[in-house]
Amino acid sequence: MKKIALALMLVTVVAWCGAEFVLAAEAAAPQANHVVVYYFHTNFRCPSCYNMEKWTRELVDSDFQGEQAIGKLTLKIINVETKGNKHYISDYGLFTKSVVLSLVKDGKEVKFNNLGKVWDFLRSGDKFKAYVKDEISKYLKEL
Repeated sequence: MKKIALALMLVTVVAWCGAEFVLAAEAAAPQANHVVVYYFHTNFRCPSCYNMEKWTRELVDSDFQGEQAIGKLTLKIINVETKGNKHYISDYGLFTKSVVLSLVKDGKEVKFNNLGKVWDFLRSGDKFKAYVKDEISKYLKEL
């Protein structure tokens, strides 16, 4: 309980100081059983692609703070064109910018879901977030 309170306090201080919350949240070591929310992008990104990242960050940071603080959920933003990251393209069958959920149990990925419907909701941040939130919640229930 002390660790949770300390982590939440650290996150609040870092966020208050103007640093990105996601960096503080990622500082919590992932548990053996956890969910990873990936946003994959390339060097070139259009306004819709930036919105996907923005809305994913906002959702995870606002609705899943507690899960991040205790290591049950991690957000990772990854440029697949950066050296060492190209394997994600084949690992997850990526062909465009994507939000992917990964369920990890006992330290090993047991399943993943490329949330292809995010493209259907690019005209509405609220619908985008509702869809992604529902999918994340389903994965968290499997922990």
